[in-house]
Amino acid sequence: MTDENSEQIRLDFPVTKKIVYMNNGAIAPTPLVTIKTMTDFMLKCAEEGPDSSSTAEYITSLLGELKLRVSHLIGCEPEEVVLVQSTTDGINLVANGIEWKKGDSIVVRGGRHEHYANYLPWLRLSQTRGVALKELDIDGNGMFDMGQLEKMTKGSRLVAMSHALYNTGAIMPVEQVGRIARENNLLFFVDAAQTAGTIKIDVKKIGCHFMAFPGFKWLCGPTGIGIFYCSKEASELLTPPSIGGESATLSSTGILAYMDMPARLQTGFRNYPGAAGLEASIRYVLRLGLDNIRSRNMKVANTLHDELAKIPGITMHGPDDPDQRTSIVTFTSSADSSSMVKKLESNNIVLAERDIGKGKKGVRAAPHFFNSQQEALQVASQVKSLI
Repeated sequence: MTDENSEQIRLDFPVTKKIVYMNNGAIAPTPLVTIKTMTDFMLKCAEEGPDSSSTAEYITSLLGELKLRVSHLIGCEPEEVVLVQSTTDGINLVANGIEWKKGDSIVVRGGRHEHYANYLPWLRLSQTRGVALKELDIDGNGMFDMGQLEKMTKGSRLVAMSHALYNTGAIMPVEQVGRIARENNLLFFVDAAQTAGTIKIDVKKIGCHFMAFPGFKWLCGPTGIGIFYCSKEASELLTPPSIGGESATLSSTGILAYMDMPARLQTGFRNYPGAAGLEASIRYVLRLGLDNIRSRNMKVANTLHDELAKIPGITMHGPDDPDQRTSIVTFTSSADSSSMVKKLESNNIVLAERDIGKGKKGVRAAPHFFNSQQEALQVASQVKSLI
């Protein structure tokens, strides 16, 4: 991205006029084009009728376009894309859709160090369905030993982990995990909440059967809509948790039959304004290019990381190698993390406090492509003044 392009991008995000917003790992702001697209959709419904034939045709086309965009984003087929409310919804489709048997086991990374959305559903299965939960040991950055993973996969049924960690930004070796899962005939679920929209994803290279991510983080889409990827080969393994007229048929003799993917897992979806917004946001992200986004994000993140590391009393968390982390920058200091986040916000800088394991909390910055290196210097300077 050129400096000229960067300035235009910042104009697309009104938040840049008022504050330094680096909490994109939680919820990112939406660009103006997304806001306009959602408004245009609502106006179309108001002018032509929300259930008119013209609006219905538009919605069908819109949902097709959205799934096509997602297929370009993660390297899958459009019919493997299921629209959900959130990452959590997608995870629970897997956890509650598989017919678990007593003696089955699930491999997860780091237990409580994992985001709770990708831990509690598996933990509940272990407490209610007689499924064993195997937890990989992790180091200070959240990484694990491949040898231990290979041992744990023997006789297991599924392995689940984040593509990148919400607390340290460490990128997990998911392609290696996918290879091990295939060699041991395991199902593989990936939580891509912290990577979709910030690094390239190819579900076929990863070899995962399932993946979930929200629209409202790095994709800069609206809240209330997310994506669940379910491979063709694994779709029949999931029993839909709900059923309705959009997902099943009823024969004249009273026999129920689920529709083909993705309809069978998408009962009752009605967030069409959200779909319009997410399609616009993904189109925006793809137009910028994920390689460009990654490069831009890491320039800002590396500037912030290096400046913070110079401050006496600051401890950085996450991999030192920039290639092994996203643009998330997490640190601790002698100052209370919660108090620091509040004081920074009073100075128009929005970061977040997050768990980093073993009962400790750190301050997390999560810059995205509309943030600048100058803002990174500003954040570091304010942090230094608070220690």
